[in-house]
Amino acid sequence: MPLIFFVLLLLLAAAVVHRIASHVPRLPQAAGDWGSGGTDDPRIAVAAMLYAVATENAPLTPEQERHIISLLTSRMGLESGVALNCLTGGRRIASRLRGDLTSRLHRLLEPVRRRCSPAERQDVIDMLNTIAGPHGQRLGPVRDGLGRVSATLMNG
Repeated sequence: MPLIFFVLLLLLAAAVVHRIASHVPRLPQAAGDWGSGGTDDPRIAVAAMLYAVATENAPLTPEQERHIISLLTSRMGLESGVALNCLTGGRRIASRLRGDLTSRLHRLLEPVRRRCSPAERQDVIDMLNTIAGPHGQRLGPVRDGLGRVSATLMNG
């Protein structure tokens, strides 16, 4: 009997640790802002896409992190604390995705396609191109990924 109780307690502890480790922050929603405030929040999806593009060739630097947060605050109108929460959640989501950059970005598109206006979608494309920098204009996975995501967002 104590062995069964111990196993159940261990499973409960593992579930709690998993929940904490994989938790994506629930963000507030103000009238007229981006997003839903839920788990399919486009603000977190955009942050995850920015993180995926920025880390395609190397780990995220503090400078790139500040740049992403700056874009989230200036282009999406988020407060810096909310932008940091978006990046934290986006990092968690993006780090679990497998495949090439194009497939990873496409897995993140649904909340943006479903909940954002055409102008907001264009902002997403602009932010991705800004983060990609020179890598987004050369041949390779970043250019291909951004081109396909742009076409999907603007035509879908």
